[in-house]
Amino acid sequence: MIKDPKERFSGLARGYSRFRPGYPPQLVDWIVEQARLRPGSRMADIGCGTGISTRLFLARGFDAVGVDPNEDMLSEARRGSGSFFKGDSSATGLRDSLFDLVIAAQAFHWFPLDPALAEFSRILRPEGCCCAFWNIRETTPLLEEYEGLLRHYSAEYKDIPKPDSVLALLRSHAGIKEYNEARFGHIQTMNRDEFFGRVYSSSFVALGVAKKPDFDRELAALFERHQSQGRVSFHYRVLAALWRPA
Repeated sequence: MIKDPKERFSGLARGYSRFRPGYPPQLVDWIVEQARLRPGSRMADIGCGTGISTRLFLARGFDAVGVDPNEDMLSEARRGSGSFFKGDSSATGLRDSLFDLVIAAQAFHWFPLDPALAEFSRILRPEGCCCAFWNIRETTPLLEEYEGLLRHYSAEYKDIPKPDSVLALLRSHAGIKEYNEARFGHIQTMNRDEFFGRVYSSSFVALGVAKKPDFDRELAALFERHQSQGRVSFHYRVLAALWRPA
């Protein structure tokens, strides 16, 4: 059984902040253009975690805030710049009609769809935009083997909601208009410690892996098979969906 998404990242915040991949600048460029943002535009990052995605927009000069239900993640987010508040996708605690953009980075698949869409619509200004995006691992020899390890050792991995199923619902949802998708590639290169940190920043590893000594042994062997000059790379395809409430 999958642990409550609001609590499943407790204890993982520091590793999440250090080892999770970021997002390519082309993604932010696309969102800014599609949402017609201007300097000072207001945006809210729902399910912000440690603030990785929130700070992408702060760095561009936007008035960005983050919302997350998990205290550990919020504590880590508040170590850096930005304003972060406790709330969830169905009850953000934010004011009505305040934001030009609402985003969910690597989080929307955890949200109950209709309550989240209603809450996003409530806090958006008229003609404001929503955007959900995810880092999706590409198919490479390293990542094919890694996928096999996850399926073998993590009892809950196969039950984690997948972005593709969420996108299928969004594409045909009656409450959405001007729906658009885009994809962007980028690469995360890691040494051995960073590789292990990246793997254990995923909740389905930290919480779901049985026989951790065996898993760690196979993970170390995987690194050695694919490393070049002591580093390996995860290739990602960022999948982004942007829409306006109907």
